[in-house]
Amino acid sequence: MMCSIADNNYTSELLNDTENVLANSMIINSSPSIYFPLTENDRKSFKNLKTGRIITEFQFKVYDLCSQIPEGYVSTYKSLATALSSSPRAVGNALRVNPFAPSPIPCHRVIASNFFIGGFDGEWFGRDKKGKVCDQDDNKNKNEKINSKLERLAKEGVFF
Repeated sequence: MMCSIADNNYTSELLNDTENVLANSMIINSSPSIYFPLTENDRKSFKNLKTGRIITEFQFKVYDLCSQIPEGYVSTYKSLATALSSSPRAVGNALRVNPFAPSPIPCHRVIASNFFIGGFDGEWFGRDKKGKVCDQDDNKNKNEKINSKLERLAKEGVFF
């Protein structure tokens, strides 16, 4: 299958569905020590192992929505942001520290509106965090992350 993007209507429907699904359950991640809490009680004190901070309500909304992107499809930061009445940057920041990747929260299925893939951990090929061109070693590392994302998508039938 070629790249498909979930439109805003589809994304909004997914967001509405997540409020009703599995209200008192947990999704088990492939790592036995990490689970995705679905109850409000569990979420209030759940710490992100990447940051050491409590995961915010907004971050959980992003993760809930992202978890609904079906295998073989991608969506954009902008589409998720529109569904959440937020900004693409805020969505990207939440996904950058996603402690549940790649399963059950497949953040590799979210790309830029211009079909730019990006990488994991908020990496963007060719630029550092301040927008300056990176040296070759930095670009090699970022390119590996982009390739990792492309490989995950290819296994799901999404090709660029």
